[in-house]
Amino acid sequence: MDINDYLIETRRYFHKNPELSFKEYKTAERIEDELKKIGLKPERITETGIIADIINDRNKKTVAIRADIDALPVTEENDVEYRSLNNGVMHACGHDTHITMLLGAAKLIINDLKSFNGNIRLIFQPAEESPPGGAVEMIKNGALENVDYIIGQHIWGSLDSGKVGIYYHEMMANADKFDIKLHGKGGHGSAPHEAIDTIYITSHLINMLNNIVSREIDPQEPAVLTVGKINAGYRYNVIAAHSELSGTVRTFSKDVQEKIKKRINDILDGLKLTYNINYEYNYEYGYPVLINNETISKIIEETASNILGKDNIVHPKPNMGGEDFAYYLEKVPGAYYVLGGAFPERHIGNHSPQFDIDESVLYKGSLILKESAKNILSKNLHF
Repeated sequence: MDINDYLIETRRYFHKNPELSFKEYKTAERIEDELKKIGLKPERITETGIIADIINDRNKKTVAIRADIDALPVTEENDVEYRSLNNGVMHACGHDTHITMLLGAAKLIINDLKSFNGNIRLIFQPAEESPPGGAVEMIKNGALENVDYIIGQHIWGSLDSGKVGIYYHEMMANADKFDIKLHGKGGHGSAPHEAIDTIYITSHLINMLNNIVSREIDPQEPAVLTVGKINAGYRYNVIAAHSELSGTVRTFSKDVQEKIKKRINDILDGLKLTYNINYEYNYEYGYPVLINNETISKIIEETASNILGKDNIVHPKPNMGGEDFAYYLEKVPGAYYVLGGAFPERHIGNHSPQFDIDESVLYKGSLILKESAKNILSKNLHF
């Protein structure tokens, strides 16, 4: 079944018309239109979240396949015909390809449905990019009802086009956020002895935070602490009375996660005593560790190997990024994997304003989804 032209046209439509998390209204409408064209009955279970079932035998098991549909607040820098028409919004993480490949997989599945030993549920999920994310609401509203297994794939801009990255067990990390506000005493830049300088104190704080991972966490335990945002000051000759910073903590271990959370608080207590400041500290737990089912990962690897060849299968180390697909895997057995989309001469990582993909991979991704679901059902797995 030749659907290459359809896949490229569809991907370019979504790429040109990106929408931010929880605002994917036109995206959802187009998905529904495409599903109806192939005879399916899409159901909105959240404001922009959609499921659609492909039923072969209701007495048999069901595999869900999930695609996320939201874009990022990024201004595209690619000079291509299909560049974003929505200024300041871009499919810089490749969710346009996820939507497209799931629609492509649906076409392939329907064309070969008689060979499936069970059923398929298509899940088009909003807001993967904005914690708490869309997965929780999708699950709450029935996305996994009567689902036995789930799979998903993520396009990867730093992996050669046509290669597949398979992960056994842990794949992505706890992805937490922290916000800190320091409150000192403002004053004139010429009289620092009369003020409590929160910019100066913030500089110490950042160094101390970075020391947590480098000097207090077992080097064999993966952990990242990054301060990504600082806001302080009024003008060049005014000592700032207040300072705000935000960052992220990435871990795989619950013990390490809790230790870092506590140590941030300890450091702030120490700064309060040392510099006579007050502070506000909020630690927000994000997406949990994404843990794949080994058996299902193995089926996906065998499937991708048969389609693309063993030389195109790789086994990357776990990634410190976060993914709300983890919530699905807490409920039903499943696996997540990555599909390389990089041009040979141009490896651009996800979330970059120059992110783009080799569109020849779209059919391969659709076929891997279709055949993986088919092979999972053929095994009649029990967990």
